[in-house]
Amino acid sequence: MSNKKYKILAVIQARGGSKGIPKKNIYPLNGHPLMTYTIAAALKSELVTDLYVSSDSEEIAQVGRNYGAKAPFLRPDHLAGDKVTSVDSLHWACDEIEKINDTVYDYVVELPAVSPLRTHIDIDQALQKLIDTKADSIISMADTGEKHPIRLKRIIDDQILNFTEEYPEPAAGSRRQDLKPISYIRNGAIYAMTRDCLVKEHSRHGKDSRPFIMSPERSVNIDETMDLLIAEAMMKNGFCDNLPIKLQTSTINKVHNDKENTLLVTTNTSFLPTICSQIEKEFNVIYAENATIEEVTKLLPEVDGWICSPCPKYQINEELLSNAKNLKILASPSTGSNHVDKSYCEKNDISFFCLKGTDFVSSITASSEFTFALVLEATRKIGKSTQLAEQGYWREIENDLRGIELAGKTLGIIGYGRIGSNNARFANAFKMNVISFDPNVEIKEDYVTQAKSHTEVLESADIVMTCVHLDDSTREMVDASWFSKMKDGVYYINSSRGEVVNEKDLLEALESGKIKSAAVDVISNEMTSIKKEHAMIKYAAKHDNLSITPHIAGLTVDSERKAAEITLNAVTKALNK
Repeated sequence: MSNKKYKILAVIQARGGSKGIPKKNIYPLNGHPLMTYTIAAALKSELVTDLYVSSDSEEIAQVGRNYGAKAPFLRPDHLAGDKVTSVDSLHWACDEIEKINDTVYDYVVELPAVSPLRTHIDIDQALQKLIDTKADSIISMADTGEKHPIRLKRIIDDQILNFTEEYPEPAAGSRRQDLKPISYIRNGAIYAMTRDCLVKEHSRHGKDSRPFIMSPERSVNIDETMDLLIAEAMMKNGFCDNLPIKLQTSTINKVHNDKENTLLVTTNTSFLPTICSQIEKEFNVIYAENATIEEVTKLLPEVDGWICSPCPKYQINEELLSNAKNLKILASPSTGSNHVDKSYCEKNDISFFCLKGTDFVSSITASSEFTFALVLEATRKIGKSTQLAEQGYWREIENDLRGIELAGKTLGIIGYGRIGSNNARFANAFKMNVISFDPNVEIKEDYVTQAKSHTEVLESADIVMTCVHLDDSTREMVDASWFSKMKDGVYYINSSRGEVVNEKDLLEALESGKIKSAAVDVISNEMTSIKKEHAMIKYAAKHDNLSITPHIAGLTVDSERKAAEITLNAVTKALNK
C-alpha cells in the first residue's frame, strides 16, 4: 500500500427504481440487503477515507446508514431516472460531499451496489494501481472465459456463423483449455478515478484508463434473478468475505427517580417490561445496552451498581473498573464469568454476583435443553437437512442424511452440575445409557453410572458431552489425549466455554474421522475474534461434520426473565443494606 495518505472518496450509487428486480439495491441476499455487502467491503478498505451512499430513496439511504455508510442527502429527481448516466450522478455526489466536508479529494472510487463478492482487497489493490501508475482511471475487469471470441456466433438466415473473422472457431470445435485469455469484460465492481478525471473532464475513464483484473468468483454482477441465486449459493459455500454488520446504535436512556443509588444496565432488558418497572422503582437507572467501552467508561463514575451483559464486546477488567469509584456491586445474569476481572472486584470491595452456585439457577433449563438439542443435531444432521429441503431436495439424498438412534447408545457426561445432570435425565427419557465423571459430585440417580475417571467415560461413550465451568484446571482440558481415548466415530458436544477445548486438536480429530460429528455452542476468544476468520467457523463452512451455533443456549425469554429477577434481587439487597 502507498505510504502517502491520500483523500479517497468511495461512493455507492443506488437508485430506488429497478425494472428487472424490484428494489434491487436492497433486495435481501443471504440475510442482508444487497448493497450492504459493498458497504462491508468498503469499510474494511485501508485506503478509502470516506464512504457515502447516493440515492433518490430515503429507504435505501437509511439502509446505508444502518450498516455504517454516510447518506446525508437524497439525489435530486433529475438525476434519478434510468436514463441518467453514472458519470452525471457521480459528479453531482462528489460535488455535494466536498461541500459538506469542506474538502477536496484526491481520488474517487465508485463501488456499484450490485457486486456483492468484490472484497476490500480488490478495492485497495485497484486504488493502489491508480496511485502507482498515475493513470486517469482503473476499471475492474474479468476474463470472459468460455464466452470467448472464438465461441461467439452470429445467427443469420437461421445459420450459425463465426462472429469474427479474426478468431474463427475450428471446424472441429474448440477446447476450453485452448482458449487463451484475450478478451475481458467490465465486471461492474470498481470504477476508480482521479478527482480531476471526474470533476474537470466529466469522465469516469479519462484518456489513460487501466484494467484491474478480478477473479471470476468475485465478479458476480447482480442483474437478474439468476445472479441472486448464484451469489447466495456462493455465499453459503464460503465465497464471500464481506460480512455485513448492522450497526447497533447505543441509545443511552437515563431515568432519574430521586433515588439514593444509580444502577447501570448494559444487558438487554427491552423485552422484559416488568423487570424494567421493578428496577425503576428501586433506583435511578441508566439503560445502555449497546454502549461502547468508551461510553461505559464515561458512565461508570456516576453509578453504584452495574448489571452487565453476559457477553459484552469488551473485557470488564481493571482498566475499565478503575473508573467506577462508587461501584458497590457488579452483577452478571449468567453462570459464566470469564468476562469479569473478579480478583480486581475482590481487592476493591466490589461485590460480584453471577448465577453460578445459586439455588435459583436450577429452575433455569434453557441451556440444558439446548445442549441436548446439540446431541440431536450432531446425530441426525437437522441443520443440513433443513438447508437441503429449502433447496428442493427430498429423500433422493437420504444417504447423506442417515443418522443414528439414541436409544441404547451411551452418553458420556463430563461434569455433573446443573446442565450435566439435566442432560442425564433427558438421555434417560430417550432410553440411553448414561455414564458421568465429576470428582466434586456424588451422583445419586440410579440411571447414571458414576465413573472413577474421565478416561472411563471416554472409552465407553458413543456421545461425549462436556458440561464444566472454565477455570485454570479445565482450560484446554479436552485435547488430543482425550480424543485418542474415545471410540472411533464418536460424537462430541460442547456448550461449556470454547476455551475448555483445544480446538486445533478437535479439528484434527474431525478431519481424520476419529470424531464423526461435533456440535458446539461456543468457540474460543468470542469477544475479540473476527468470527469468519476463526478456525472453527472456517472448518464448519466447508465440512458437514461440525455444527456451530452462536452461543445461544441460554437465549430464551423464560431463562432471561428468571436470570434478571434473581440478579436484580441480589443488586437490590447489596445496595439497600
